[in-house]
Amino acid sequence: GCRTCHSLEPGVTLVGPSLATIGADAGSRVSGVSAADYLRKSLLEPDADVTDGFSAGIMPKALAAELSEEQVNDLVTFMLAQK
Repeated sequence: GCRTCHSLEPGVTLVGPSLATIGADAGSRVSGVSAADYLRKSLLEPDADVTDGFSAGIMPKALAAELSEEQVNDLVTFMLAQK
């Protein structure tokens, strides 16, 4: 899953950005968008707000169809805890 492309170690970049501090960082990525909303949108519309230094089209777009609402909520909760 996610760990194929995302590290949970600070400063370790695989294919995508490290998620080590995403819970603390997500709320400041897009002005006026909460951390939870940013993370949810990143899962469901991965090319909407691409993190600086990374390219659009790499994050799988099929997640929206593959994940249940509960799974999306669980992932958002997990990422919010990464501080």
